Amino acid sequence: MTTETQDASAALDAMEEIVAFERTGPDVLLTELATLMLGLQGDSPHRLRLHRLLGVVHKRLNRDDDALRELGEAKALAEAASPPNYRELAKIGREMAEVYARQGDTKRAADALVTALAFASLEGDAGEAARIVAAIGCIEADAQRFDSVARLYRSLVSHGALSTLPPKEARRVRVDLCQALNRLGAYDEALQHVASLQAELPEDEKRLRFLTRLEEARAFGGRGRFDIAEQVLHEAEKLLPAKDSALERSEFIQALTELQEAKGGPSAVKSLEHLIASYASQGAAANEVVAWRALANASLKLGQEDKAREALAQALHKALQHDLVEVADEIRAQVLKGAGAEHLESLAETVDLAGNGSAVERRFIRLDRLGKEGAESLAIDLADGARVVLKTIDLSGLSEAERRAATNTVKTAYAAAERLNDPRVARVLDLRMTPGGVLCVVQRDVPGPTLRELYATGARPERLLELLAGIADALSVLHGKGIVHRDLKPENVVVAHDARGLEWPVLTDLGIALVVGHEDKLKHFGAPPYVAPEQVAGAPVDGRADIYALGQMISEIWGGKVAPRFTLGKLRRGGEPAPMPRAIRDLVSGMLQQNPEERPGDLGEIAQALRAQAQQMVQG
Repeated sequence: MTTETQDASAALDAMEEIVAFERTGPDVLLTELATLMLGLQGDSPHRLRLHRLLGVVHKRLNRDDDALRELGEAKALAEAASPPNYRELAKIGREMAEVYARQGDTKRAADALVTALAFASLEGDAGEAARIVAAIGCIEADAQRFDSVARLYRSLVSHGALSTLPPKEARRVRVDLCQALNRLGAYDEALQHVASLQAELPEDEKRLRFLTRLEEARAFGGRGRFDIAEQVLHEAEKLLPAKDSALERSEFIQALTELQEAKGGPSAVKSLEHLIASYASQGAAANEVVAWRALANASLKLGQEDKAREALAQALHKALQHDLVEVADEIRAQVLKGAGAEHLESLAETVDLAGNGSAVERRFIRLDRLGKEGAESLAIDLADGARVVLKTIDLSGLSEAERRAATNTVKTAYAAAERLNDPRVARVLDLRMTPGGVLCVVQRDVPGPTLRELYATGARPERLLELLAGIADALSVLHGKGIVHRDLKPENVVVAHDARGLEWPVLTDLGIALVVGHEDKLKHFGAPPYVAPEQVAGAPVDGRADIYALGQMISEIWGGKVAPRFTLGKLRRGGEPAPMPRAIRDLVSGMLQQNPEERPGDLGEIAQALRAQAQQMVQG
């Protein structure tokens, strides 16, 4: 061996140790290794090791293409040697596998590790075999196969193989073993490893100390020692980097939400709701998604299935809103698995009436039936996690020609309503038709009680009159576009609230709306007693049909009928006699005239009269 070869060999041995123990920054290492490469002859046997080390350093700099190029050069040299250099091929295979795994190509990574392990075994290189087993454990951990992780890492510990690894790698294996044990419910064993780790971890290993604390908290939480777990998490929070790290912060939040979920009960639900509000105010979307999912699990433990589904819907909506696509797919699968067939509403075979008429799959998870007929459901749209209302209108009794005409009626009204963009009218999101002739209307859900529910609470007449005046305003917007609602009733008005707590009515369920002047094939649909006489008779309908329905809704404050004398009538909410004001009696009497020509036609004047009466009642 020449002096030059001996010098290069000694330099490479020193570089191996520096790279293994990460004693120098990767940028500096890259320069030193490149300098060494320039000093070697083209046929030098040391080029093999240099290419491998360059690949390792590029990998640490997250330069995957450069890393694979250098490792590929090293692999070609190792295979061309006579005999092949199996010791080097084992190391190269392990390093390439780590790059593949980071790129998400787990199959290629696993294949490379199996081959590398075979080469290490042929050479009897116990240290390299241990590093390959540790790398296999990392892939298994990413796939959440924690039983496999525990089996692999336990074998490394029991056979003393950890001593052959660089100290930092050995400690990381033990932290990962603690995580796997916690996932498997082996909390006592996890705490044993935590105790020995804490005794050995140097002060400068802040990340490993932080991760060890998280696993300690999980283990105590698993044993039901929530007080100790919360104290440990408090200590872990002190180890977060001074400059906020998204990775560490996310890991801490994950552990915190898991602890709240493990605690269970109403207090855990309340804590998780507080966390969600906190993350939302911080704009921490990923953390908020984690907390929503934890809230879903905690709600399930309390038997609150509807709340769990709604929490998952919020998680899905937030994940999609922030392009967390893989997480969104996991949540969809979780929703579908937990919902059961009785809650799944698939519109896979329906024809899209609002778009190009093609059959496009739409899936929803029903949360609750709305109304007495069961034709409406509150649901979660699995496309985006949004809450919607599904309404069905059975047209199966119509002939094919009548069904097409009815469909055209709805499509025309939908197109007109789509252009409104008014917050007082709930938006129709989709129109579908089943092969059997059932029209499906998908509408934006508006949170809040319906007007019917507000009647039942005993709301004061002046409050109801103000809301009814707002309905008159909303109808005026519809009628201004030539749209007649035709299904106006207290169930189809939602009382919404803004950020200041102010309330206003929102018209919902435009499923059978009509554009005046177009053919009407849905004239017989509508709900008594709100449906106008001309609509019942099948005569042409215009905005005065909505005025009739509004008059009936006003009269319901006083029992649903117009009193023959203004001193008669009762509040719907109780037994105390209460007179219907003369001005309201006269107004409602006109609105409920059988002949639409005799009804008042100015909704602005109706709204003004209602507000004037409400103001008079407030002033006493």
